Amino acid sequence: MGRKEIKKQRLTKKQQRERTRQLIKYMAPLFWAFVTWFALISLIHTPWLRDVTREFFVGFTTHAAYWFGRVLFIPVEMYSVPFLSVKGFNMQVVMECTAYNFYLFALVLTLFARWPLRHKISSLAIFLVVIFILNNMRFITMGYLGNFRPDLFDAVHDYVWNILFGFMVFGIWAWREVMAQEMTKKQEVPS
Repeated sequence: MGRKEIKKQRLTKKQQRERTRQLIKYMAPLFWAFVTWFALISLIHTPWLRDVTREFFVGFTTHAAYWFGRVLFIPVEMYSVPFLSVKGFNMQVVMECTAYNFYLFALVLTLFARWPLRHKISSLAIFLVVIFILNNMRFITMGYLGNFRPDLFDAVHDYVWNILFGFMVFGIWAWREVMAQEMTKKQEVPS
């Protein structure tokens, strides 16, 4: 191996280290969002906050799903918090049904993103509205699924919806990240 080849390899290693540093710098907000999200989830599940947060999220979600269905003229009934019925199929709203973890993750993801403040506010609004609508649609569809295919209820509830929510949050984040980068590039280019 000649000197030129060794020098070329060193430059390649330097370039690789620089790329690694850039990737770490780029991914740092996502890392801190995960850490903060985990800390918030842990805090919410402490004995002295668990009941208060459960009462808030379950109450909010039960009323939201009820009114969402009523506005869309879907046969939804709410007997009392946390009990809903969609077309006669009874469901109980529990903490895991409220999408609280996705709301919190969207909040910290937006908070730690390297976006302009205006973009953060609009992105957070998009996250919250989409999660709200999708979670309410989940109750409606799960009620109908429970009526027609109760054998699939648990699998769809536990797996399909969680995966769908995860992809949706990631998709919105990726879209808003690209939009933020385009905004930044437009602001940097002199007219």
